[in-house]
Amino acid sequence: MVFEQSRLFLTRQGVDVADWRLEVLGGARLQGLAEPLELQRRVAAVLAWLALEGPTPKYRLAGMLWPGSGEDTARNNMRQLLRRLRVATGADLVLGGDVISLSERVATDAVELEGHVFAGRHAQALSLAGSLLGTLDFDDCPDFDAWVLRAREQLEALRRRAASAEADTREQQGDLAGALHFAERLLVLDPLSEEAYRRLMRLHYLSGDRMAALSFFERCQRMLREEYDATPHPDTLALARDVERGQVRPRAAVSKPGRTLPLSVLRPPVLVGRAREWVRMEAAWQSKQLILLLAEAGVGKTRLLHDFAASKGPFMEFSARPGDADVPYSLYVRHLRECFSARPELARGLEPWIRRELARVMPELAPGEEIPPMRNEGERVRCLDAYSEVLRRCTEGMASLLCDDLQFADPASLEVGAYAHSRFQEAGTFPVIIDCCRSGELRGDALVITKRLEAAGLALILELEPLPLESVGELLESLALPGASSLTGEMTRYTGGNPLFITETLKHLMESGSLERGWPERLPPPGRVRPLIQHRLERLSPLALQLAQVAALALMEFTLELAGEVLEVSPLSFAEPLRELEAAQIFRGERFTHDLVLEAVRGSLPAALGALLHRRLAQQLEKRRAAPTIIALHWLEGGESRRAVPFLLAAAQADEAHLRRAEASTSYARAASILESAGEVEEAARVRNRVPSA
Repeated sequence: MVFEQSRLFLTRQGVDVADWRLEVLGGARLQGLAEPLELQRRVAAVLAWLALEGPTPKYRLAGMLWPGSGEDTARNNMRQLLRRLRVATGADLVLGGDVISLSERVATDAVELEGHVFAGRHAQALSLAGSLLGTLDFDDCPDFDAWVLRAREQLEALRRRAASAEADTREQQGDLAGALHFAERLLVLDPLSEEAYRRLMRLHYLSGDRMAALSFFERCQRMLREEYDATPHPDTLALARDVERGQVRPRAAVSKPGRTLPLSVLRPPVLVGRAREWVRMEAAWQSKQLILLLAEAGVGKTRLLHDFAASKGPFMEFSARPGDADVPYSLYVRHLRECFSARPELARGLEPWIRRELARVMPELAPGEEIPPMRNEGERVRCLDAYSEVLRRCTEGMASLLCDDLQFADPASLEVGAYAHSRFQEAGTFPVIIDCCRSGELRGDALVITKRLEAAGLALILELEPLPLESVGELLESLALPGASSLTGEMTRYTGGNPLFITETLKHLMESGSLERGWPERLPPPGRVRPLIQHRLERLSPLALQLAQVAALALMEFTLELAGEVLEVSPLSFAEPLRELEAAQIFRGERFTHDLVLEAVRGSLPAALGALLHRRLAQQLEKRRAAPTIIALHWLEGGESRRAVPFLLAAAQADEAHLRRAEASTSYARAASILESAGEVEEAARVRNRVPSA
């Protein structure tokens, strides 16, 4: 195997996972310079808030920290504070403009404490001691002071939860000494808890120290009398009697929740909250309009797309993937190959002129034949005629043609789809097109064309909103998970009604054993689904995690065979890791369950490990004769820019052959820039001379 677990690999290479460490438990200082940097009060406040609460409007935070100042003064103070921090560290640790966030280069001890508890690493959580921001005082900032008090209590609640869970685990394992240690920690953290006293009574008795058990009963009586003027609970009295009689039994072992998550959380059984949108889509369908669904990631556009299309009859889906945009015709060719594989008669029945045009992007259709580049616009139109005709034949008998994740699609494939739509739609020989795209991410010509179609009454552009409170309740009820429906209010506030955030939060609560206990003391900042997915990744075996990391970087080129070559293991050894990834709902088949899951996996990769994987992918994809653009990008991401140059030039030549001059110019210019940086000035000049005229 090329490497062990990611963190172990990086440790051996002398690379830290994070460049900076923010310590806010027991004080406030920043590690990462030659000497620790002790943080001033308001600097510590800003960093602690961003670490625990996530992205925040800059001047909202300024108003909390300078409440007696005017708005202009508070804004100026915040700008000066961030500038001083940047000068002191020589780094941008706080990112953003009007909304600021903490750089992912900063690891924070309080966030690590939360992560340890949610991942079940209770002993590690308890090793992180100290009150949030130590003895720093914020009496002059009442709103911020209230937040600090609240956050301190939440962190203390997490510590109590960790001590209780670790004591339970040790007791069930038969490690009574370890269980006693953590039970004592729990009493220190919660000295007024009668349950903590009962736990110590039972454990001391089971350890053979009956007198110590009775001593804790007496201490419990005294505490209740002095603090509450109360007597012990009947359960405590009953336990004391059992200790005196020698009748205390060990707790029965509690089985740990399994890792397999119910399929209902991956795909809820009921589509909720979309009745209004369905009515509008129905009207557009009757008018044969193109339908475009726009929404933020995770709002449920894909579910609505599939359910609506299925209600109308057979459909074909062309799903774009991250990485498609870099390779012309990648979306079109991938699905054409799938069609030809399922229906070989389509490929066999191609007329010679169509086969020849299609061989420009599918060389296997004309093996050994060299297709000359296009020379003029007439030849380009002939090519589009061929491509669109093949698309029409592939979609015959289909009621609709779907394109999911349109934001990832390459412009050349979208051009083929638009050309086929304009050529065949009016004659009724082409299915209704229904597309999905993330809000604000429809690019270039695709946006212009869609807006024109909408203005002409030929397209419906539909923006999906997050689910309202009642729909969140309906969704939770439909899942039939114990305790889920009681969390409607908290879930709506935490997730903003985003269905993906809801299901990811439920997965986290189930895996951490929190679902039936009610809403937890703290979760990662609302709207940030990545930390919840990260907790699932931490539970994976090393090989399963490595497989997911390779898939996240290989994108559309990913296969088990390629992953085996990159990791230097047999693809047959991936059987169990694949089951593990599917059980954790990271993969569905050999693909990620959602592109946000893919992004979380990519975001979890330390830079040094990511660069290594990119280089190994470039080497293996060279052997496989993958698209030049893809190989070039892997060399660039792997830090080997000079090795990318031949592939950038090959990509430019391929674009020129399709009269895609803008794309060719970009690749030539990038290659020339790399050559200039390498000191190869003459070669760079020759490359620049090859840039095609517009």
